[in-house]
Amino acid sequence: DEKGYSADQIRYYLALMSLPEKPANFDFDALEERNRFLAGPINSAFERPISACHSKFGGTVPEGVLSEKVVTETTRMVQRYLRSMERAEYATLLNVIENYARVINSLFTQFKPHDDRYPEPGRRDALYSSFYVLKTLMIMLYPFVPQAMERLRESLRLEPGVFRVEELGRPIPAGHLIGPKQEYFPAVPE
Repeated sequence: DEKGYSADQIRYYLALMSLPEKPANFDFDALEERNRFLAGPINSAFERPISACHSKFGGTVPEGVLSEKVVTETTRMVQRYLRSMERAEYATLLNVIENYARVINSLFTQFKPHDDRYPEPGRRDALYSSFYVLKTLMIMLYPFVPQAMERLRESLRLEPGVFRVEELGRPIPAGHLIGPKQEYFPAVPE
């Protein structure tokens, strides 16, 4: 559009509006706020594991143990995702997905996979678990923001068929080579 938003940014915002349930007006301020969130915390959740992988683990997913908390949270998330998609409850679902993305940021806050001063086993496990969450997020967000998730898939060097529901809950294997970071959600135009 003339304000510089991508189709993904508009599609995501429209999905959040719950139009099938209630009438709503298109609000550019709300669109900008939502896109600031995508360009900020969501981009950060995508970029942090990729950056840490390249700067500290030779560009490959480290050998690690999946966090039990992450597995539990992901299992709950996938069940919710399937139920919400079936019922077309997109606005609720996207809010839950946004919260799930924060799991990556909390793993980074707690275990610092990007910082050599912290114990390596915890850093490896946190980064391995972060990639598990990242792949899950990518699959769940694909119906809403396909171009951005296609760029993320390229960065993760995963096959095009990875967006199938059957891939949910399957970790990216240790030793998998990760590609370069890209711009997933562009900054909000001023």
